[in-house]
Amino acid sequence: MRFNQAYTNLIKQLPPSLLEESWRRLITRKRNPLTELEACGIDPDIEDFLQHEIIVYNRKKERQRRSPSPLENLSYSIIMTNQETQTQDIVPTCYRAHKCSCFTCVEEINCHVKKELDSLSRQLLEFNEKNF
Repeated sequence: MRFNQAYTNLIKQLPPSLLEESWRRLITRKRNPLTELEACGIDPDIEDFLQHEIIVYNRKKERQRRSPSPLENLSYSIIMTNQETQTQDIVPTCYRAHKCSCFTCVEEINCHVKKELDSLSRQLLEFNEKNF
């Protein structure tokens, strides 16, 4: 596996694992597969392919940077007037009430989560009974 030196600036933008995968995909693709000799040469299709791989890689990295941890959304909830639960970025209740870290109030949090789950499952059952 060896891309042409003309693509050095593109190659430097991709991690080695993606380079190997890109090389394999170039020479084994169903439509217009390239021989290893052709893949080592200079071709506008290869350059376009590498640029596309860089764009996809950068988008994925950006999404990973932006997306919050799934656990961040679990500890924040507020009861709305129509009795639906909505996540909102507020201080957890146990921290405000007891002035302690959330980890010392695990039982209280677990109890609250269980109540919310019971409420949500009840609402889901009611919704299913009405609509199905």
